[in-house]
Amino acid sequence: MENHIIFLFGIIISCLVNCMILFQFIEERNERIYESRFLYFLAKVVLCFLIGCITAMKHPIINIASWILLFGIINFLLYENPNKKNIYRVLEVPALIFILTICETVGVIILEFILWRFDIHNIQPNMIESMEITFSKLVVLIFYYLVISKLWREDSVGRFTKTEIWVEVIIILFSIVNLAVIISVIREINSQTERILLLINMGFILFADLYFLYFARFAAMYNQLKVKLRLLEQQSLLQYEYYAEQEEKYNESVKILHDVNKHLKMIENMYQAKEGKIAITYTQEISNMLLPLAMEEYTNNPLLNVLLNDKKKIASYRNIAFNLQIGMVDLSFMEPMEVTTIFGNLLDNAIEACDMVIINKYIDMKLDGYQDFIVTNISNSSMPIEKWHHGKPVSRKGKDHGIGLLNVENIVRKYNGSMVLEEENQKFSCKIIFNR
Repeated sequence: MENHIIFLFGIIISCLVNCMILFQFIEERNERIYESRFLYFLAKVVLCFLIGCITAMKHPIINIASWILLFGIINFLLYENPNKKNIYRVLEVPALIFILTICETVGVIILEFILWRFDIHNIQPNMIESMEITFSKLVVLIFYYLVISKLWREDSVGRFTKTEIWVEVIIILFSIVNLAVIISVIREINSQTERILLLINMGFILFADLYFLYFARFAAMYNQLKVKLRLLEQQSLLQYEYYAEQEEKYNESVKILHDVNKHLKMIENMYQAKEGKIAITYTQEISNMLLPLAMEEYTNNPLLNVLLNDKKKIASYRNIAFNLQIGMVDLSFMEPMEVTTIFGNLLDNAIEACDMVIINKYIDMKLDGYQDFIVTNISNSSMPIEKWHHGKPVSRKGKDHGIGLLNVENIVRKYNGSMVLEEENQKFSCKIIFNR
């Protein structure tokens, strides 16, 4: 009975630890194809069960082949990565399985060396087997979280922090101390109850390591998201303040138009005094002074009008054709900062994309309302986009860029809307639909 418990313990520990690591590896490097969480949970449970049954057969070659085959099928049926060739996706999982297998072997060798070095003998075979499983999986966890997860990453965002490393090292050291205590007293354990309790203790050590190391990763990601959130808020505020200042300047400039009557009276007096040439020159000066003050009104939103006129001037300066088609749309339900965030970011991105194109630079913007929906479509000339991540293009500028699209996405989600980004034939388009 005890041998069956040891055998079952080994299968459960081995399968759970390796399966969790492999699924985490796949999900960090790929995107889920389907939205159903239950589907992925069910796939993980079924796969672990199948792997466990195959492991129980005690055929190493069949065991490794089943790991590679089953995880390869799951990787291709439930996940995708448009930025990576399929051949790389085929090779990644077997490579990781091979590395984990080597780590397990190294763990067993290290344990045997420790037992030999400290002259620890007369241990029952079933306890030796359980210790080998525990120690080998501990080596797997150490190598994966402290080495593989740090070096074998595709994204350059927030590699790792010193705090994260220290937390992981402390967790590993704590486990090593626990195992050292177990090794030192294992010769004195004789009863079946003590062996089972020791077995449970070793199992909890591994699961605690797995949980806390996984938690440490999420804590680091949480800190990165906090920094990103501060950047989002800062960018939105700066954009709003800029266009609010532009609107104020425009309102001040409009006051100049009230003095037009004075200028007209002055011109009339010049003509009456037969000073026509001076009057013509004066008229041209007044025209040049008032021309920059003229602003096209595209919507009933003053702030958006300022923004569109500003972007149109920038586009003209950079030889970009800027086409606007705006219908009767009311954006009064949105906060002013939200208006500047959405259209400011999207048009800034469009202008930057056009700057990278040599010829045929253009930006087309359509904005209209349909019943209870606001629909906008901004398309522009663009270079082919090399990488996408979760439906968004990966910024070429580094980790602190791409904040603008996250800002836009958050606002669209607030109004129960959707945003679709596409690129085809050197044309990038952003389509947004949200409720009023």
